Amino acid sequence: MNKHIATLARLVQEGNGWEQDGEKITVSKTSRTAGSAYERVRNAVEYEEEHLLRRNAIRRILGRRRTMDSDEAIQSRGEAILRELIWAKYLPNKIVPAKKIKAVDAILNKYDSLFERVPDNKEHQEMEDWLLDVLSTEVEYTIESPKSSEALATMMFEAMRAHITWGVGTDLDESKKDLLTYIAIHRALLKSNLATLRFRVFMLYVPDWHRPSAKTKRAVEERLMGLIQTIENDIRHPYADQLYRLMRRYALVFWAMEDVIKEHPDEAMEIFRDDDRLKRSIGTAVSERYKVFRKKLYRIVGRAIIFLFLTKMLLALILEVPYDLYVLGALETVPLAINVVFHPVFLALIGLTVRIPAGRNTALVTDHVRKLVNDESASMETIFKVKKPWTQGTLGAVFSSLYGLTFIVSYGVVAWVLTAVLNFNVLSTALFLFFFSLVTFFGIKIRQSVRELLVVERQGGIIGTIFDFFMLPVVRVGRWISLQSPKVNIFIFFLDFIVEAPFKLAIEMIEGWVAFIREKKEEL
Repeated sequence: MNKHIATLARLVQEGNGWEQDGEKITVSKTSRTAGSAYERVRNAVEYEEEHLLRRNAIRRILGRRRTMDSDEAIQSRGEAILRELIWAKYLPNKIVPAKKIKAVDAILNKYDSLFERVPDNKEHQEMEDWLLDVLSTEVEYTIESPKSSEALATMMFEAMRAHITWGVGTDLDESKKDLLTYIAIHRALLKSNLATLRFRVFMLYVPDWHRPSAKTKRAVEERLMGLIQTIENDIRHPYADQLYRLMRRYALVFWAMEDVIKEHPDEAMEIFRDDDRLKRSIGTAVSERYKVFRKKLYRIVGRAIIFLFLTKMLLALILEVPYDLYVLGALETVPLAINVVFHPVFLALIGLTVRIPAGRNTALVTDHVRKLVNDESASMETIFKVKKPWTQGTLGAVFSSLYGLTFIVSYGVVAWVLTAVLNFNVLSTALFLFFFSLVTFFGIKIRQSVRELLVVERQGGIIGTIFDFFMLPVVRVGRWISLQSPKVNIFIFFLDFIVEAPFKLAIEMIEGWVAFIREKKEEL
C-alpha cells in the first residue's frame, strides 16, 4: 500500500500541467465568450456530473463533425475539436501545445476504419454510438491524461482484491472476478459513466490499442461486433450492480487518502506513518467531503423544486383551471392549491432531511485508512455473496401477493383521502398521484446519493421499515413512469440539432475573420 501512496503522491506533485515550450493553440477572446456562453446554457438544461462535461462536449463535437464536410487543408479535424474545446473553456487558451493536434488526428484516423466496419442494419446506430463513446474517451485521455485517478483506482483494486472472499455460487475464474471488481471500482470510485467503462474495458482486451500495429488494427476490425458484445456483457454482468454497491461502501476511504495526498503531497508518507497526524488529516478531508455533498444536495433539490413548482403552475393553468371552470362549472381552490404546493414541499422534505452519522462514519474511515497503511488485512475483509432471488418458489409467490396488496393499500388510501376528504376531482386526483409517484422516486434517489459517503452500515428502525413497506410500491411506479417517459429532452434536441451546428460555424467564421485581419495588419 505504501508503494501506491508514494506513486499517487508523485503523480499529484507532477500534476497534469501543460508543456511550457513550443507553439500553443490560440483562439480569440470573442469566440471564447460566445462558446462558453453556449455551453453554460447547454449544461443548464441537462444535469451531468462536472467531471463528465468535457467528455460529453467532445462526444457531441465528434458526432456533429462526422456528418459535416470539412476542408482539412485549412484545418484538420483534431485542430477543429481542440479549438471548439478552447472556445467552450473546457481547455485553457494559449496553453494547449499545438502538437496535441497531431495526437488527436492520429486517434481519429485510427477509428475511421472501425466506423467503416459498422454494418448498415438495425444495429448500425448502436454500434456508431458505442464507437463514439470509446473514441471520445480516448480523445479526452490523450488531451489530458487522468494518471492520478487511474493510480487511485489501482490502489483500491489491489486493496479490495486482497480482501474480497467470493462466496458459494460465484462460479467465476480469477480473471473474470478481477475484471468485474475493476469495473465496479471505476463506477464507485471514479464515477465512470458508460462511455468511460466501455473504453477502459476495451483497453483491457486490446492493451496495445494506443499505438496498434497493422495486425492489431485488422484483428479489431474483423471481430468488432463480437468484441463489443463481450464488453457489454462484462459491464452489464448479473453481479455488476451488487459489486458496485459493495465497492461504493469503501470509496470514501480512498477519496480521503487521495484528499490528504493532494493537500500534503510532500509530506504524505510522513502523515500516513503518524497516527495522530493521520487522524486529524483524514478527519479534515472527510468533513470537507460532507460539506461538498451538502452543497451539492441543496443545489440539486433547489433546482428540482423550482422546476417542479413551475411545471405544476403551468399544468394548473392549462389543465386544472379550464377543467374546473368548463367541465365542472366551478373552480375548486383547495385541490388546486394542494396540487401546486404539495409536491415541491414533499420533495424538499425528502431531499433536505438527509443525515450523515458523521462521528461514527469518520472514525471508521480513519480506522480503515490506518489499517490499510499498516497492511492489517482484516480491516476491510468482506464476502461477496450472490443474493437469493426471493421471487421464486412458494414463499416468493406469497411475498409477491403481499407486495401486490401494498399497491392497492398505498394508492387506495391516498386516493380516498383526496376524493372523500379534500374534494379532488378525477383529473386533479390523477395529476396528484402521477406527481406523487415521480417525486417520491426522485426524492428517494436523492436521499440514496448519501450512500457514497457512508462506510458504516445504516440500521433501519421499525418506523422506517413500515414506511418502506407502503412507500416502495409508490417508488416503483415512479421509477416505471420515469423509464417510460420520452427519452428525448426537447430543449437538448433543439440545442444539439438546431442551434449548435450553425452557432459553432458562426464562431468559426468569426475566428477566421479575426485571423485574416491580424494577418493584414502584420503586412503593413
